[in-house]
Amino acid sequence: MNGGLEPILTLTFGNGGNEANHLGNGWSGDEPGSRWMVGPASELWIENPGKGHDLILELDIGVVSHSDGAARRLVVGARNRGVAQISVTRGGAVGFHIPAALVSDPGPVRLLFVHPDFRRPMDLHGGTDDRQLSFSMRTLRLSRVLPRPAPPIAPMPPPDQMITRFESLGDNCEFGLVQRRMGAEPLGLLRFSFIELPLLLRGLRTGFDGLGDPGKTEVTVEGADREFVVRESVYGMTYHTFQYEIQMTLETVRQQQATRLNFLKRKFMEDVAAGEKIFVLKRSPPLRPEEVLPIYAALNETGRTWLLWMVPADAAHTPGSVEVLLPGLLRGYIDRFAPSENAHELSMPVWTSVCEAAWRAVGGALG
Repeated sequence: MNGGLEPILTLTFGNGGNEANHLGNGWSGDEPGSRWMVGPASELWIENPGKGHDLILELDIGVVSHSDGAARRLVVGARNRGVAQISVTRGGAVGFHIPAALVSDPGPVRLLFVHPDFRRPMDLHGGTDDRQLSFSMRTLRLSRVLPRPAPPIAPMPPPDQMITRFESLGDNCEFGLVQRRMGAEPLGLLRFSFIELPLLLRGLRTGFDGLGDPGKTEVTVEGADREFVVRESVYGMTYHTFQYEIQMTLETVRQQQATRLNFLKRKFMEDVAAGEKIFVLKRSPPLRPEEVLPIYAALNETGRTWLLWMVPADAAHTPGSVEVLLPGLLRGYIDRFAPSENAHELSMPVWTSVCEAAWRAVGGALG
């Protein structure tokens, strides 16, 4: 299956990068692996991406080191129109949606990055470096969002069948328990696993390369019931095994879990490519758009898959409702997430409504 996004530009910055011909004002000289945005604003020029397609712009950025811990503002614009304003406290991947209307006119496109909270290294750390630094750019990706035909209307399957077409992208056990209460126990790499968002993104982009290495799969015995718990060091995944010391040896469990992780990562990436799952992304506190869009892009580079991004309901969106933001991107509204210390205390009726609404929106496209 073709992907839901079409990559059209990848730039790497710094020594050996390919960005030089795209740079306008507001950049430092190249450095190993990155280039600094300097002063209050920086501009970048790209070839016209063509009419009729929304774009996803992804940046991998760093932040000038400082001790005050304050967030740094970044405003992104295209052709003198604002796209988004975010606050950044630490570096990493951020993503932005550029509507097709902003780039529909002919000619090159000017991207503008406004960063008013620059700092001089000499003021922060001493020395003589008086450059006005804000963010360092490591890579830039630009992709077209490809249209999708309206999914055919599909009958709602029984709950235990419907919920198997959803798969968690890791957090606490909340969504895995939703599936259990709906009568299903599907295999899923991240169903009961915690994983940090940057490591999830790296796994999606690398096919979870290195996951399942027995040497990187640590098993410990925890709790009064002496349960085996896995801590995997390549992606920082942690999960319960529901196996106990009285049943088998630690080394047996370690080998079994390494084999299991290898199998589940292959299954996971095959499911992404097939485009027949709705992947559920939830975190507490809720994720912001700039955090979600890189995950959406990574999922849709190889398959036309669906991402259900969960956020708290608000005055304009009732609990249990779902809206389609982009082809392949849904936002679902929950009255509350389960508390981190007790994932069993979940809002089951609202979760059921969200999943049913998501199925009604795209179920016919799931094969």
